Amino acid sequence: GGDWYDAFPLPDGRIGLAIGDVQGHNIEAAAFMGQVRAGLRALAFATGEPGELLARTNDLLLSLGSELFATCTFIRLDPATGAMESARAGHIPFVWATADGKSGVVDDEGGPPLGIQRGIDYPVTRHRLTTGGLFVLLTDGVVEGPSLAVEDGLEQVTRLAGIAAVAGLESHALAAAVIKGAESVGHEDDAAVLVVGLDGPARP
Repeated sequence: GGDWYDAFPLPDGRIGLAIGDVQGHNIEAAAFMGQVRAGLRALAFATGEPGELLARTNDLLLSLGSELFATCTFIRLDPATGAMESARAGHIPFVWATADGKSGVVDDEGGPPLGIQRGIDYPVTRHRLTTGGLFVLLTDGVVEGPSLAVEDGLEQVTRLAGIAAVAGLESHALAAAVIKGAESVGHEDDAAVLVVGLDGPARP
């Protein structure tokens, strides 16, 4: 399929986190997904700033001449402080939760999908990952199905993330629970989930 996620260290010690969804479900889409993922990772070593990275990746994909496009969210995380920066290219917003049980959907501006139009600026939003808190990045196949609207699916994941944060559920267990929830409503699209958590106390 065309859904993917990635996590890798950046040269300055921060961590790059990405999730994306390529249009289509055939071999061409899978190949394009590989190009998106490889291009984004390579360009991240030249600039880890999320907005600039998505803009450069967008221009790279357009230069390939493909008719496909991709949605993507990229996050740059400082694991020492919990400081995060994110940019979104046509992708669904991600979910947050704190250790005291508060949860919600990140409200950010975002920009158009990658591979459609040149010269796009992608706004950057800043967040902070607190101890015991988490962010859940996902593709629309997780929260949308024949009997489930995206908004309702995001609400379900938001509730689940809040419960998981209070219970101290490990990231992989929450990801499995989110996928199981998607399967229970009969989702038909590809699906990917990436859970980001902070176990120890962050530096101020």
